[in-house]
Amino acid sequence: MSVTAKTGVPLDVYKANLQFALRTSKLLKECGQCWIYTFGYMVGENIEETQEEIDKIARNDDPQSLTANPGEALMRLAQAHVSNAQSMAQVAITSHTLFVTGLRDAFQIWQHDTAKAMGHSEAMSSFHAAMNALFSELTAKNTHEG
Repeated sequence: MSVTAKTGVPLDVYKANLQFALRTSKLLKECGQCWIYTFGYMVGENIEETQEEIDKIARNDDPQSLTANPGEALMRLAQAHVSNAQSMAQVAITSHTLFVTGLRDAFQIWQHDTAKAMGHSEAMSSFHAAMNALFSELTAKNTHEG
């Protein structure tokens, strides 16, 4: 077991900490990309719908149908917002589930590697049990919300 000169802490503990930080950073990046993609898609869809409304009004020469357009447009927008809200809720649930699961896995790997490096896997068992209970509770809350 390699030990650092200044602190007496095994080098493998530093490696485990760095790997944990990298895994959690990757999780944050992946979840963030999911949100960015979702927002980008919805914004693009809204721009297309708005352009279609503008084109429809520009082509229309009938004054009576022009007065009906705002009501029709309002109904379409309301339906689109309900659909968007449902999509956002689904993305939130999926993203949260993936993040909590990934974080739990990264934490368990870190915990194992740290215990192995320190040579005290028995001392880590109560900590391991407490963290498993926490992640189980987070996963259960997420399941009940969906």
